Amino acid sequence: MALHNSSLISRRVRGFTLVELLVTLVVIGILAIIAIPNLSDFLVRAQRQQVASEFTTAIALARSEAVKRGVPVTLAAVAPGTEALQGGWRVFVDPNRNGLFDSSSGSSTTLVAQREAYEASEVFIGRRGTSPLQNSDGALVVHFDAIGRATTFNGASGATGFTVSVWRGGVQKSKEAICIGWAGRVRSVDDKADNESGGCG
Repeated sequence: MALHNSSLISRRVRGFTLVELLVTLVVIGILAIIAIPNLSDFLVRAQRQQVASEFTTAIALARSEAVKRGVPVTLAAVAPGTEALQGGWRVFVDPNRNGLFDSSSGSSTTLVAQREAYEASEVFIGRRGTSPLQNSDGALVVHFDAIGRATTFNGASGATGFTVSVWRGGVQKSKEAICIGWAGRVRSVDDKADNESGGCG
């Protein structure tokens, strides 16, 4: 005798109608229009924060090495110019106190760390204020004496500042100030004032 069970009757599976599908696509499109600019801004800020973090870490490394070794240590741009740190930098022991790295054999300068150049036209790291410390090659320099103070090559206060900025399509999208006090303290400030000519305050 055949068994019959009404609960085993197959149920019809209902799909989306064309109208429901179109409404869903419109909603997704509206959400994408709202989200994409926010995502772009987020990525720009994240890149700025990464670059600023790398730069402040390098400055802190230069200072800590000066204190640890008991000798002057310099962070210097690889390329000359007051807007050139995005082209890479070197941290090195600088017993000659001139901010010049000498890679020749037997040189008294010793490489501690090095950063390669960033993507061209996307990242800029330049001086903040009107009196940047530069070596005789015209490269931007941060110089720490043997006890970790930011100084000029002759021992005067070398308190200074830099601006880290991220650009897209030739337009500056985000920037941040990196400030170095005479005692060697480094701080980062979200720069919204567009005060390129001023100091870090």
